[in-house]
Amino acid sequence: MDNIKRFDIAVQSLSQRLSAVFMLLGNEEKEKIREIRLRTQKPVIVITGNETKFVSKSGRLTEVFSELNLKTDENEINEIFRRMCGYSVHSFTDAINQGYVTLAGGHRAGVAGTAVSDNGKITAVRDICCINLRIAREIKGAADDIYKLFFMNDISSVIIAGPPSSGKTTILRDLARQLSGFERGRLIKTFICDERGEIGACVSGISQNDLGINSDLLSCYPKEQGILIGLRSFSPDIIICDEIATDAEASAVESGLNSGVSFALSVHAKDEKDLRVKPIVRRLLKSGSFQHVILLSSKDIGKTEKVFKAGELVD
Repeated sequence: MDNIKRFDIAVQSLSQRLSAVFMLLGNEEKEKIREIRLRTQKPVIVITGNETKFVSKSGRLTEVFSELNLKTDENEINEIFRRMCGYSVHSFTDAINQGYVTLAGGHRAGVAGTAVSDNGKITAVRDICCINLRIAREIKGAADDIYKLFFMNDISSVIIAGPPSSGKTTILRDLARQLSGFERGRLIKTFICDERGEIGACVSGISQNDLGINSDLLSCYPKEQGILIGLRSFSPDIIICDEIATDAEASAVESGLNSGVSFALSVHAKDEKDLRVKPIVRRLLKSGSFQHVILLSSKDIGKTEKVFKAGELVD
């Protein structure tokens, strides 16, 4: 599926008014847009790489703020939220409580509102006021450099780090394709634990993204459970998963490493300093099984800023 079609599918989750505006944009503009941000009583904003733009009522992207720019109100935000949930909000409760909804095609909408909590645990979110639609893209070749450096002759364990929207998921997706397809002349048994449905974008059991022919995809399982299922049932050579963030997830990764399985995973880190102090990164590196950490650029999506040997980041 090309990225223009992906964009068109993503904006169909918006209101009819906004969807119609975005569908009329030129292909060059559709290709550039990474995020569509909606806030109650505020202008619609799109993120194109490192640029922030408004949308005029005539359907043009502009850097000029004016009263002629499109805005959304609470009724439209609520309608979009319900539409993104397939008008069955209760079915998405767990994901909403974590701040997101995964859409068909692997697109993800961040949602924010007023939390309802019980003993410190969020049990519901009401009065949704902000939605950030992130457009998922499949970029074949995004993992070329990482594959050539770390997987050409062997199977390594690597951590891909970077700030939000730096291309971590895009690279993991393409790495799965290259590891488990014929492109490189190898068919490595690849297990993908896709908790948020962004890597494979599975719809009715069918991945919407090319993950190669020797990969197994587990969608929407909590990572700590999904990793253990992979270890017990699929005898993988490598496990790929996105956004390791908790001790439970790190423990599952350590179980896999101790079983001789390699991992390619991502973590959030804004820069080198963040990498050095982030507890989850230090814990994973102290396992001794990760050879390298790839830090992605905060400015150029998918571009490697620096490659660290594991020993450079921990005492």
